[in-house]
Amino acid sequence: MIRELSKNEVSALHYELVMKDIIAAAEKLPPFPDVAWKLNAMIKQMAPVADMEKIIGMDQALAATILRLSRSAYYGRRFDVRSLKDAILLLGNKRLLQVVISACALRYFEKGGAALEERELWEHSIATAIISEIIARKLKKGRVLTLYTASLLHDIGKTILNVYARIYMQSNLRRMRSEGRCIQVERMALGIDHQELGGIVARNWKFPPEIIAAIAHHHDPESGPFWEIASVVYAADKLAVDPVKEKSQARENPFDPDSDMVFKNLGMTAKIVEEIKAEFAGHIVDVKKMLEE
Repeated sequence: MIRELSKNEVSALHYELVMKDIIAAAEKLPPFPDVAWKLNAMIKQMAPVADMEKIIGMDQALAATILRLSRSAYYGRRFDVRSLKDAILLLGNKRLLQVVISACALRYFEKGGAALEERELWEHSIATAIISEIIARKLKKGRVLTLYTASLLHDIGKTILNVYARIYMQSNLRRMRSEGRCIQVERMALGIDHQELGGIVARNWKFPPEIIAAIAHHHDPESGPFWEIASVVYAADKLAVDPVKEKSQARENPFDPDSDMVFKNLGMTAKIVEEIKAEFAGHIVDVKKMLEE
């Protein structure tokens, strides 16, 4: 005899199916382009510029995005980048790899939520990556490219969650996040949070374990391995706030780095935080212009 499920059992089953659907979507996300890793290997081998240009140019859409980002004020600085060859010769190895990784990442953010959500999420991701670079320099940390990559992709899970929130929820997940702690809100609403989902994506992309850990634990860096790398991503994420929004948030929920254990363990005092904010403020206009081009 078939027993009719109760209302609570139906809800629980629906909840579990939604979560499985979300995880399946993360696992089916197209692979992260390997052009950055190939380029990194070629740089180490001092390969000819023509060979590097050929590898980048194999994907014309990606090459166009790389050129656009290379011409931005932050990456291109004072250089006049007119071709892929110019980008390879003028940007320098570190900047070139950052531009390539950013261009690869942009594809996934463009497939996320509504236009405003996409723009804000991408702007925050770029800002977090830039701030992680500033933190690494201030604190004399190595592995800048690792920190940049993990910071750029720390919210990749949101590009999937935002879509499912609109499908399965009546209320707006974005608004709910702003009203409470986003990790708890996401788990309650959809059964999984964006950092856990991001970790699944990064593992499927076969990223190095330190990048996977940083993405999967950027809200609780001391709960996983590679805590120092995850902690820098955590700190950059905290500081990647538009100055106008920061003033509003400071009135409602003031942030004190001296009382934050992650900041304390990194040695990031209030003075260092202010110096980082001041340096990043000089790049905000560049970031916004980059998004408008």
